[in-house]
Amino acid sequence: MSANYFAALDRDEDYVSIPYTKGANDDETIPHEVISIMVDEETTLHAAWRIYRGLSQTEVAEKLGIKQAAVSQFEKSERPRQVTLEKLSALYACRPTQLILD
Repeated sequence: MSANYFAALDRDEDYVSIPYTKGANDDETIPHEVISIMVDEETTLHAAWRIYRGLSQTEVAEKLGIKQAAVSQFEKSERPRQVTLEKLSALYACRPTQLILD
């Protein structure tokens, strides 16, 4: 690498400020394995957590006392109700905030 390259990196005028508003869950972490499942399987975060924990939709439905169709529905939802998030977080052994991407 040339000295000119490194000198160019130090010039502040070459950088553009990108506006960003911090989200409530920015400091939350999600296991790499869950994100990998989400990306590789092209699925939602809720479905990725279920798969990560080795559960089928039917098993989740049985444990929550609901129908499998309801599990399918909230896995498609961007923002399930808080009550649902709390039940899922208990089942998946995670925090409710780990079930949300903002």
